[in-house]
Amino acid sequence: MRGLSLGGNYFGLALTGLDSFSFFNANALLWLQLVVLVPILALLAPQIYRSVWRDVGQSLRSMPRLFALIGGGVFYFFAQVLLFQAAGTLGPATAAPLLFSYPLLAVPLLWWLNGDRPNILRAVVMLAMAMGVVLLLRPLSLASLAVALLSAIAFALYVVTNSLNNRQSHPISAGLIQHCIMAILSSVVLLIRPLVITQDLTSQFFLGGLGLGLLASVSYFFHYTGLRLVGGLRTALVAAATPLVTALLAMFFLGDQLALQLIQWPGVILITLGGIALALDRLSRQ
Repeated sequence: MRGLSLGGNYFGLALTGLDSFSFFNANALLWLQLVVLVPILALLAPQIYRSVWRDVGQSLRSMPRLFALIGGGVFYFFAQVLLFQAAGTLGPATAAPLLFSYPLLAVPLLWWLNGDRPNILRAVVMLAMAMGVVLLLRPLSLASLAVALLSAIAFALYVVTNSLNNRQSHPISAGLIQHCIMAILSSVVLLIRPLVITQDLTSQFFLGGLGLGLLASVSYFFHYTGLRLVGGLRTALVAAATPLVTALLAMFFLGDQLALQLIQWPGVILITLGGIALALDRLSRQ
């Protein structure tokens, strides 16, 4: 993502990069990803959940379910585009942990909407995650982090909206519909503001976006397979390790220019442990 946005040398390849990486550049990259991802999801979903098309039809005929799915798709679209933008400017080692600080907003909203009252453990975990965010933010300016924080807010609203629809739509059919909604939104934005890049960068950007689509397809395959085999809560427990894993991969594969500062590592660890603790708490109350 960073190489496609601002250029550099990665894995022995020299990437040109753009002069700046804006919301519209990130949207174009997301559109390329969805060009690959949506057809693969349409082929993959029936193999994992045989009643997916019947469930999709029921969701489209039910206005409350459809509105909830549209709301989730819109929030997920903004979360993804803003995450792409943040990863392109700040690097994935910073953007991913900040995205996974979404429980700081999602947990209070779920408490307010569902009466899901937090216990002492949740309060301690939320405090630890807030401390982690502060440590992660300290070396960086607020202006440069605004996009990543907005991505976390959008993702929190996506999680809350999906929780309202969990009892009505299967996660696989809901995900398929929401990715189609994202593709529509991304196409509209791309029509309004097309991406203009140099001829030298066209192939790099195009192939990079399609490559992201293939990687996302593999990720969703394992995610949906995990949902079918072990359930959503255990899958969420594994996903909670994403911030630390992303930071480590960025350090080992993307070089020192994207490495976190020493003070930021405790922040990443606190956010990761907080997400794992929240998943374990939900699992214990299942």
